[in-house]
Amino acid sequence: MKIKIIAALALFLGAASARAAETAAFLDIGVGARGIGMGGAFTALADDSSAVYWNPAGLARLEKREFSASHAELGLGTREDFIAYAHPTARGTIAAGVTYLSQGAIGGRDATGRPTGDYQASDAAFAGAYGVKTDFADLGASVKYLRSHIASSEAQGVAADVGARRAFDGVGPGKIILGAALRNMGPGLKYENQRNDLPLRLAGGAAYSLSSGRTLAVEVQSAPRGGGADVGFGGEFKIMEGALMRLGWGTKSAAPDGAGFDAARGLTVGLGLERAGFRFDYAAQAAGELGAAHRFTLAKRF
Repeated sequence: MKIKIIAALALFLGAASARAAETAAFLDIGVGARGIGMGGAFTALADDSSAVYWNPAGLARLEKREFSASHAELGLGTREDFIAYAHPTARGTIAAGVTYLSQGAIGGRDATGRPTGDYQASDAAFAGAYGVKTDFADLGASVKYLRSHIASSEAQGVAADVGARRAFDGVGPGKIILGAALRNMGPGLKYENQRNDLPLRLAGGAAYSLSSGRTLAVEVQSAPRGGGADVGFGGEFKIMEGALMRLGWGTKSAAPDGAGFDAARGLTVGLGLERAGFRFDYAAQAAGELGAAHRFTLAKRF
């Protein structure tokens, strides 16, 4: 009995249909409410425990330990959870992170197209990362163990990320931050007799940050194996002490879906609250016919 997988989230993930030869598409979704709230333009800015995903070089700037937990409701019963812990030392920052994507019931079909009943699918990534300061730039790397489960089939593999980040102070009234990361290097995952590539991504971004609490960021992300590029823009603005507003837009979420280009699908909005070492972030991401995806992050520095 051959199972036909229905890609229920192709509309939201965008890249899934355009890059059908890739597997483990969950690695390309993004984690945390802060980065998503800024349209995914976070490779240069990532300076918290979510840097395990965005750019491991950002871990080098942590001065305190941090634990964070994120949850996302992506629509159609699909949820993404991410937890991370970062621990600064005298020789750099070590961190660990776990990403877990679970989907609702998916309809199965046999070779003739007849229903075979619902089945479940899930994906997970377990990452260990390290970031260190150098005289030239902050550098980082991570190694990930991947596990993907679809009905009775399972695939396992490994992947690695590398990144760099550098800040230039005294540029006008603020500072410029540059960052780059190469994500998901690895041999791919093999289901039964077919092996597909991981979503290899090269991301480069820049941000301009003012001491008043305003930050603007831009990012370009490409697929080196083909499939074009995506662009993200974002802003973070201090609205009162301990409260931040975020706005963003990205082409990844605004991709064509068969009905034409829908710019509104690329919009994101977010809110950040900080008090007594705790940080709460929320982001809403327009998802076309699926409505909106909602993300929540709670973090504690100590």
